[in-house]
Amino acid sequence: MRLLIPIICILAFAKANSQQTLPQDSTIVSIEKPTAISAVKTFFKHFHAQDTTALKESMLMNIPLTSMSVNGEDRKLSTTEASQFLKNIASIPDSIPFEERLIEISFAGDTQIATVSTTYEFYYNNFLSHIGTNKFTLFFIDDKWIIAGLADTRIYR
Repeated sequence: MRLLIPIICILAFAKANSQQTLPQDSTIVSIEKPTAISAVKTFFKHFHAQDTTALKESMLMNIPLTSMSVNGEDRKLSTTEASQFLKNIASIPDSIPFEERLIEISFAGDTQIATVSTTYEFYYNNFLSHIGTNKFTLFFIDDKWIIAGLADTRIYR
């Protein structure tokens, strides 16, 4: 009987120890969804390259683009259809440099809908033309963020 108790303990310990998992070489790959902010940055990359095909793929085409131009006390609200916006971008001569420099970017939203706000300075032909704020509304559709609305201010000094 004295030998039976130690043998049972040894067998129980051996059984419990054999069920432990051993570390194995494995790699866990985390694939992150693209962010709404990265979609807006990509939009501006295509904007500066005047790549209207890529711009068209980044936004819904039935949306209006609304702008508030402010020049002193004068305020004008204008709306441009997305198709006209693309024509306007394509019509800028290659000889004239333009750049919309994003100053600050902020995000609000969840995994399905987001708003991205940017402050910016717009340079045309190497001169500061105006400053303002962009407000993008985006939806996450087919594993990517799509621009579903765009409003901006343009403040001329």
